[in-house]
Amino acid sequence: MNSVALCLGGYVGGLVLAQYLTLPLFPALVCLCLLFVLLLLNRKPSVFPFTLLLFCALTALLRYPAQLSPSATSQLDALLENGVMRIEGRVLATHQRPDDSLVIDLVLLAVGSSPTGLQGEDRLRLYLGTTEEVPTVGTRVVFSSRIRRTRNFGIPGEFDYARHLAYRRIWYTAYMRDSRGLAIYAEPSVGFSTQIDQIRQTGMKMLDEALARNDAILLKGLLLGEKGAMPSVLRQKLAAGGISHLFAISGLHLGLLALLMYAVLKFIYSRSARLLLWQPPFRVLWLLILPMLFFYLLLTGDALATRRAFYALLITIALCLVRRRIDSLNLLYALAFLFLIFEPLALWQPSFLLSFSGVLGILLWQKPLCELLKDCSRLCQYPLQLFGVSLAAFIATLPAVIFIFHMFAPAGLICNLIAIPLVSFGALPMGLAGLLVSAVSPAVGEILLRASAWVLQQVVDLAGFVSELPGLFSRSLYLTLPETLAVLLTCLSLLVVWRRRRALFLLFPAACLLLIGPGVGMSPEIILFSVGQGESILLRAEGKNLLIDGGGLRSASFDVGERLLAPALGRLGIKSLDAVILTHDHPDHSGGLGYIIEHFDVGEFWSTSDLVDLSSELGHLLLKNDVVIQKYDKVGWRKFSPGGLQSVSLFTASIEESAKNDRSLCLYYPTEAGGILLTGDLERRGVQALLEKPLPGAVGLLKAPHHGSRSSKPKRMLGQLKPEVVIVSAGYENSYHFPAQELLEQAQRLGIKVWRTDLDGTVRLRVAGRNWQVDQWRKGLFR
Repeated sequence: MNSVALCLGGYVGGLVLAQYLTLPLFPALVCLCLLFVLLLLNRKPSVFPFTLLLFCALTALLRYPAQLSPSATSQLDALLENGVMRIEGRVLATHQRPDDSLVIDLVLLAVGSSPTGLQGEDRLRLYLGTTEEVPTVGTRVVFSSRIRRTRNFGIPGEFDYARHLAYRRIWYTAYMRDSRGLAIYAEPSVGFSTQIDQIRQTGMKMLDEALARNDAILLKGLLLGEKGAMPSVLRQKLAAGGISHLFAISGLHLGLLALLMYAVLKFIYSRSARLLLWQPPFRVLWLLILPMLFFYLLLTGDALATRRAFYALLITIALCLVRRRIDSLNLLYALAFLFLIFEPLALWQPSFLLSFSGVLGILLWQKPLCELLKDCSRLCQYPLQLFGVSLAAFIATLPAVIFIFHMFAPAGLICNLIAIPLVSFGALPMGLAGLLVSAVSPAVGEILLRASAWVLQQVVDLAGFVSELPGLFSRSLYLTLPETLAVLLTCLSLLVVWRRRRALFLLFPAACLLLIGPGVGMSPEIILFSVGQGESILLRAEGKNLLIDGGGLRSASFDVGERLLAPALGRLGIKSLDAVILTHDHPDHSGGLGYIIEHFDVGEFWSTSDLVDLSSELGHLLLKNDVVIQKYDKVGWRKFSPGGLQSVSLFTASIEESAKNDRSLCLYYPTEAGGILLTGDLERRGVQALLEKPLPGAVGLLKAPHHGSRSSKPKRMLGQLKPEVVIVSAGYENSYHFPAQELLEQAQRLGIKVWRTDLDGTVRLRVAGRNWQVDQWRKGLFR
């Protein structure tokens, strides 16, 4: 293996390990210096590769944490406790969303009464519920809101949104319900970035006026890189067909545009004998094309994949101009290494992973494919080469697609054979020509845009049709880390096997990883998932898995089941649930259950409501997936076996109670450390009825009712039950001020430990003898 590949491998390995490890700074720097000295002094073939690998890995381990926090000189954190403040900033970028809301990225100019403490690097993402005017890049905006630090929910398997924003140097967020309090001021001097954004906004407005909404959305993604407004249904359809990459600006678009411009300019250039005698076309035309490609890069939002393609093209042209040959794989390794040196967090950007892994797969199969098909007729070569390239890219990107998007879409192998030529040589050139011609002849431009939109619609319909064929429909996959690593090793062996037969040996460790179980102990455990201002709990005992409630947020565009619970269950190795228990049908408890019921094998569903009283979507999914529905209609405590779990007792205060909270279905499960009591959202009347009835046993772990609110009588409940541990599910800095101070003070007086999701994230509690062992989900592990 050459030095470039070693550097890249060591650096990437270090970045991956940095998610789980924290090294002391001074000893790590000393080790780094020693390794550097060894690299300079020791060039032995047996030692140098290992030293280089270790040096790059340690460099990455030190680089990673520094990228996750704002500059040490920033003093904005000290202002976060001031509540609602006047905020002034300059617009860096805007992003439309499917629900017509808007996201604005700002560089902060002033917070409060003065810009004290701002270093010109503090950035903020503003979420606007509704807006009538989209500010252009470079304009100044003023509004009042509360600033928060970016943070994750703290749940296994979730997408690291804080890291995603940190890559863009954004560490703070704010929210406004609408744009009525947003003042927009045009700057007196218009910069280059503002002019680019104005051209972009003009293009999007042109598409909105000329086309139907769905057609305009598709062309915005294809031509201008704006797909934030794409509805989730359309996104899922494209993903199921494996063609989402065609509707996001990438290296494919840039490469096709470059070839198209080169072909046109070469045709014109070749008409002149004087020009041909002066210089060959290659040496002149690329110098004209590169500025236009750079302009297109900026116009389409400077996407990471497009930037990678532009830099690769720039280096390739430079090498060709100086007549220097370089191996394409080494060029890709070097480019990836340089990218990650300057932007370590790019490793977790989907565009980086998919673009680099896709190109890597194609390059690894390029020579073997050519040799294999060299004797085929030209009529057969093109479709077979296209299929081979599509298969190589599919295999190479599969681990990243499963890890990030939790999806397996084999339909892409077929769809891309037809979709890539249609988009590359039809929709894309017609769409770009339509935008350019519209400035001169709107009627002709509209015809071209409509033709491009029609081609795209056929591609979308094709994806929908192929993805419904037997064996080609997409599947949601939620895997553990060992299972994901096994997929990675398998795909790597398939990509490299044509070059090195020994790569097949990678299948052995892949098979071993698949045999690694999730590591579930025999003792009962409770996992309190951090799902924001909602509630979801997993009870694992006697080899059974029971999910109590499914969380839920106010946002209609954020499905807790899809975004949080399903990845968490997958990371924990849970493929099926013996029972799902809904304590009461409120959105913050039932919102995520629909997705779970549809994508996991659920044995039973328990609640206190009739099927017709549940939300229509939830009821429909229960019937569609043949889930056994059990209604608990008893008053007081009764022993049942939900999902086959023995010794469970269920309780309701009253089935006639008008308030759903006080009709919550409660659960008690005995353990050696005292029983587990889960109380739903019981409030005053419900708690009073619960405490008046004799419990099935002593309580060692209590889930505070109603997120720890004052209305659930926390003082009396803790004083009477005296649990060892209390757990509370609450959203970070929630507007209800849960958990109540009364609960916290009473717990402190009685010496009861309180674990809360708003501060502690996801918490796992295991029975260890007669005590409770508590672990928090931190840095990718329970620890």
